[in-house]
Amino acid sequence: MKTGFVALAVVMVVLASSCGTGEHINVVLILTDTVRADHLSCYRYERNTSPHMDSLAAAGTLFEKCQGQASWTLPSMASIMSGVAPVVHGAGRNSSGFHGISTDAPWLPLAFYRSGYRTAAFFNVMFMNEDFGFHRGFQHFDCQGVASGNSLRKAGPTVDDFLEWLDADDADKPFFAAVHFYDPHIPYRAPEPYRFLYTDPEYTGDYGDTWGEGITEMIDVNSGAVVPTQADIQNLMALYDGEITYMDSEIGRLLAELRARGLAENTIIVIVGDHGEEFLDHSGIEHGRTLYQETTHVPLIIAGPGFNGGGVVTQHVAQLDIAGTLAAAAGLEFTVFEPSQNLMEELNTTRDIPASGVLWRTQGDLVSIVCDDSKIIWSVEDDSVESFNLAADPLEQEVLEPSENLVQAAGFYWTTPPAGEAPLVDYSETAARELRNLGYIR
Repeated sequence: MKTGFVALAVVMVVLASSCGTGEHINVVLILTDTVRADHLSCYRYERNTSPHMDSLAAAGTLFEKCQGQASWTLPSMASIMSGVAPVVHGAGRNSSGFHGISTDAPWLPLAFYRSGYRTAAFFNVMFMNEDFGFHRGFQHFDCQGVASGNSLRKAGPTVDDFLEWLDADDADKPFFAAVHFYDPHIPYRAPEPYRFLYTDPEYTGDYGDTWGEGITEMIDVNSGAVVPTQADIQNLMALYDGEITYMDSEIGRLLAELRARGLAENTIIVIVGDHGEEFLDHSGIEHGRTLYQETTHVPLIIAGPGFNGGGVVTQHVAQLDIAGTLAAAAGLEFTVFEPSQNLMEELNTTRDIPASGVLWRTQGDLVSIVCDDSKIIWSVEDDSVESFNLAADPLEQEVLEPSENLVQAAGFYWTTPPAGEAPLVDYSETAARELRNLGYIR
């Protein structure tokens, strides 16, 4: 077990490409927004929400315990793309406002672009636009998120746009594409026939498919001013599961189109979540508020060259492992930082996996550390610590005496030097420009 975080860079140069196939591999990075791992059937959920993702996991590799690096989109997506933790890349929200990614942090799309790949991004939330630095390295950059957090582009049109790009000029070149599905984000309004696929037709409460369109409703629940009934929460979860199943159907279509084009055998496909979702697991709703497992345990499935065979990895891994792993698989030169690991190699089960960064800062800054099955959550503001054994208590209900090593690791992590300056982003101007681009305001 480490008691500190080392900002030691190691340049990864892999001369053999495509995992030994003799040609450049393609990479499709599928980013699922707001999907908690325990609501996918391949993670033993009671509903059959994800048959297409299940099939990919059965053919590839399922990582049972992937820890997210934050509980909301901006910092977690930045960790996926950079391979570094939020304190290093700097993207997120703090007392001074919203910040984009430091240009000094590693950035996987740039590594693919500089190696001659076609690169494209299809994003559906404002926090992944140019202002926050996500465009770097993408020749084709298509971000359609709007200010309210809701997206106009559903999973189906997102897949259509990806396929149109895929079939365009230079289709013979290797490609790296990042495809983001926003659908499971609140409000839960999947298209028919998925919207009410799992709901109880006899439910008549207020927590339906329009609940959560206004932020006031969520604030009232999270403050304790309003307490939903169990039936209310069950209905919200049923609507949420319908969104996941709709998204899964479009992921299945994307995978089928890759097979139809003869691309599947030479393409690494990654499915990873940015964060999960709360349903009163710890007295709150939505996400970005805490660092409990319902918001930080995310799905991770990798299939394709080097990952096929139906394996299941039971050790804890992290979002920040993905960038370096893909760079190694593709034979790219890429800078990695501890504690990132190459998922194709033997894993260190005693490393400290960090998370930090909350959107709704009612508790101030939070830091969590996971080492093997031990976890702590440290409140920086009041110096309080919660400790859990995730093997014995996966729902984090029994608070234990914290490990001093993990407490020290949290402190070392929080004081890790950043890669560079993280630019301050004017949220109001960014939101207004998004609305102008969509024709809502002038």
